[in-house]
Amino acid sequence: MIPSQLLEAEIELLSPAIVVSRVTRSGYVRPLDCIPGSTLRGALITALYRLGYIEERQLRQETEEPSILASPAYPIAQLSEAGRVTLRRTLPATPATFKCKVCGSSFLNLREISVQLTSSSSIRLPVECPEHGPAKPLYSLPVYVHDGDVRVFRPRMIHATSVAINKPLGTAMRGMLFSYEAIAEGTRFWARLALPDSIAGKIPEKLEVAVGRGSSRGSGRSVVRIRSKVGTEGRNPASTVFVVLSPLTPLSELTYRGCRVRVGRVLGRVSRVLGGWDMALGKRRPVVELVRPGAIVEARIDCSNLEEAKTFAALVSHGGIPVKLFDTWLTGVNVLISVEEYERLLGETIG
Repeated sequence: MIPSQLLEAEIELLSPAIVVSRVTRSGYVRPLDCIPGSTLRGALITALYRLGYIEERQLRQETEEPSILASPAYPIAQLSEAGRVTLRRTLPATPATFKCKVCGSSFLNLREISVQLTSSSSIRLPVECPEHGPAKPLYSLPVYVHDGDVRVFRPRMIHATSVAINKPLGTAMRGMLFSYEAIAEGTRFWARLALPDSIAGKIPEKLEVAVGRGSSRGSGRSVVRIRSKVGTEGRNPASTVFVVLSPLTPLSELTYRGCRVRVGRVLGRVSRVLGGWDMALGKRRPVVELVRPGAIVEARIDCSNLEEAKTFAALVSHGGIPVKLFDTWLTGVNVLISVEEYERLLGETIG
């Protein structure tokens, strides 16, 4: 199956979601600021299978070559001004995004950085405030623009502690204290999806899913609402500088569906990330090194013709390019959008 339907969705948490970056012996800590694309994809596939919208045969196909793809889901900032609530998307800040610790002035000049990235010269980042000196980097944090200023938005978090219960005695078990940190209920996110026609046509406008860990205990109850369908019109496959909405696999060439993306210079930092859990194989994926979201990338899209390149550019900006990792697939990665689209989304109000 080919992911030919491009959608934008909103996710609202009905209960706290345990989506964390670290697991310790005593619990889950360090909640993420977003829902990873692989986590959202898994939640969607599980819900669609449970409701009978996809069959076991299609599940097997997804393990062999993914066609249901999702970008990471980033939080929606809710601003209350003059008695009116305004909603804005957040996006991962680029390595060229800085904020002065003293006056709060923000620095983001993607066009200048793009020119530097495509030339042979070294890259000069705007790391200092003209008045107060060194500024604080915001790289990878969820940000939005309001009144021309770049602002950070962090979802509300909760911390809870529980203890295991001895069922026969009905008492607490010694040494079994368990704690976790989670994203609070009521938090809203936005994400992009790429789906085959056969599946996109079956998804209801409102779909209940379970996101993250602890679903058997009621954690991560969420509702996914399809907000809009997106076409390929206006996509510019000739763009050579992109911002990555997801982790980027550090490969010089990415291939998918007969097209390829040739990656040149990358401005970003690499982190070690657990590849997630493969439900079909029943095992953890390996720990991999990925470039953090928000990275700025010089790349070229190569397809057989212009129309195919437009369609592929739209697909990459929604679902990304999955990568085969030994006997499993890494999804929710390599979601590339042009600098022009990044700037538009960063200042756009959700209607």
